[in-house]
Amino acid sequence: MSGFTRVNGDAQPVFAIDTQNGPIAPATLATGNGITTNFIGPALDFFAIDVKADPAAELGVGEMVSLLMTNIAQMATVMMYQVSVTNTRVSVAVYPIGAYTAGILQTQVQAMGATVGPNNFDLSTATVTNVGFKLAIA
Repeated sequence: MSGFTRVNGDAQPVFAIDTQNGPIAPATLATGNGITTNFIGPALDFFAIDVKADPAAELGVGEMVSLLMTNIAQMATVMMYQVSVTNTRVSVAVYPIGAYTAGILQTQVQAMGATVGPNNFDLSTATVTNVGFKLAIA
């Protein structure tokens, strides 16, 4: 089997379709804190919502998780979300970027109150952080 030695090019993205200022500078990516480039859709904001209790029983229609997603969708589109029952976290990716800050989203989630859904789930003390995007390592 034949092959050749690559002498040109690098692992940097050629373009960034989700930004308006063209390609991302290689120096930015080299620090390990580069800007996420999404080649299949818009730029996203990533938030972790600590709901302070196990959300495992809250996955049904009209229960806390669906009501939370509906609430967030008032100001942004929820592109994806993940519910973790091991650390009481609901993670969301939303667009457009800037629709929420962690503080604004936290205020909105806490305003849902202490009796959310048929099981009276308490979101009044939930906390929100802007976690950015990192691929999880299993």
